[in-house]
Amino acid sequence: MKAVGFHEHGPLDNYDLLDVPTPEVGDGEVLVDVKASALNYMDLFAVRELDNYVPQYPFWGGGDVAGVVTECGDDVTAWAEGDRVVAVPFLSCGDCRFCVRGQEMLCEDFTMMGEMRRGGHAEYVAMPEENLIPIPDDADFVTAAAVPVAGGTAWRALVPRAKVQSTEDVLIVGATGGVGTYAVQICKNVLNVDTLYATTSSQEKAEFLRDLGADHVIDYTEERFDEAIWKLTDKQGVDVCYNNVGGDTWVQSMRTLRWGGRLVTSGATVGPNPETEIRQIFMRQLDIVGSSGANSYELAELYDYVWSGDVEPVIDDTFPIEEYMTAFERMDNRGLYGKIVLTQE
Repeated sequence: MKAVGFHEHGPLDNYDLLDVPTPEVGDGEVLVDVKASALNYMDLFAVRELDNYVPQYPFWGGGDVAGVVTECGDDVTAWAEGDRVVAVPFLSCGDCRFCVRGQEMLCEDFTMMGEMRRGGHAEYVAMPEENLIPIPDDADFVTAAAVPVAGGTAWRALVPRAKVQSTEDVLIVGATGGVGTYAVQICKNVLNVDTLYATTSSQEKAEFLRDLGADHVIDYTEERFDEAIWKLTDKQGVDVCYNNVGGDTWVQSMRTLRWGGRLVTSGATVGPNPETEIRQIFMRQLDIVGSSGANSYELAELYDYVWSGDVEPVIDDTFPIEEYMTAFERMDNRGLYGKIVLTQE
């Protein structure tokens, strides 16, 4: 089969369209004929940095996958050939002390498809049967594939982890990316937050975010967003700041919060080791909330809102899998509105 992968780490040019064996289906597994796979920054990190994660070479990424069941292994009862499915890319063992308490995202043997195991930028992918969600007949594969990593990350961070309430004010830092566009819609269309603030890097993007649901958008290229929040909230700050980018936005994010506020993080796309200011945390009694991915139950909750139209995946562009390099380069340039998706006939 075809797969977009690499034999060694380095620049994006190390990616190639490989000819590799089709996965064999084990007990309790399902083989999915991939119709669409969305890109994530993880795909860039995989070839450039994640040599400690990659289990075998050649390696191919792809954590967001939708397609059609084409083969079922022994003991599979939930699926049949021809079923339309989307994969849950976060895999847990089901047996450790965390899994048995329903805390699969803390699994002692946690694995992420496309990062710690080969993924779905390929013609076929084998998945455990419990890591699949059905796609309605009236939904398309591109929409389905654009949700799991970015949408699931935003959902878990805001709903079960931060426990955002409708009476609260929320700031989303870096809101035009894949996670950010989901966070805006979840806050406004599902959680119905009181006031939603967002940051971005241009007036064009600001208008896009207002159309998506943000009440106030701050262009951080023109003013410091912590100072802007201080003015907009009459020196009160917001209840929750969701920061998915890290880097030099970290301390500014702390300074946007009310006393006793919550700073939620689930990513570090512009830098994992920011300077910090510990006094902000203990003097103002802030909560720092970490989050990552989403389990099958949480993703299924989000998909209910996707299928109903309350949350609409923002698709920046689609490319046939053969044009993978154009897709990766577009993502690398950080000019995205939402997700990029590779498609296959």
